[in-house]
Amino acid sequence: MAYLVRSGRFDYAAHFLAGAGGTLILIAATNALWSMLSGRRPSAFTDAAPAIAAATLISIGFGLVAEFTVFAAPVADIVDIVHQSLGAILVGMACMLLACNRRSWIAALVSDGITAGLGLVMIVIGAVLVGII
Repeated sequence: MAYLVRSGRFDYAAHFLAGAGGTLILIAATNALWSMLSGRRPSAFTDAAPAIAAATLISIGFGLVAEFTVFAAPVADIVDIVHQSLGAILVGMACMLLACNRRSWIAALVSDGITAGLGLVMIVIGAVLVGII
């Protein structure tokens, strides 16, 4: 992350944070849905590894679509796509490597809410870095 911020191009860090934050939001939603659909007691991200991998790939896909449509100034920037994807992949891998903790449904919802909130904060920080907000 220091490279991204110290590079002099804050859009590198902004795209990294957008990819990571968006993936956190999608993973939090996926984790809650996975727990409800599997019928098991909620647990930390480890039990939902296939869903997390799918959420990470979907998040990368969202980043590609956004870069080629919404944010394509004259053309999409491959460096921005790479930084978004790196953020998504790093978050996906970290969530899969977390230890599995059995917990109550309320604790699971609070945890997923905090995770999604952190993702939203990361997106806002990225938007501030590039002057969108």
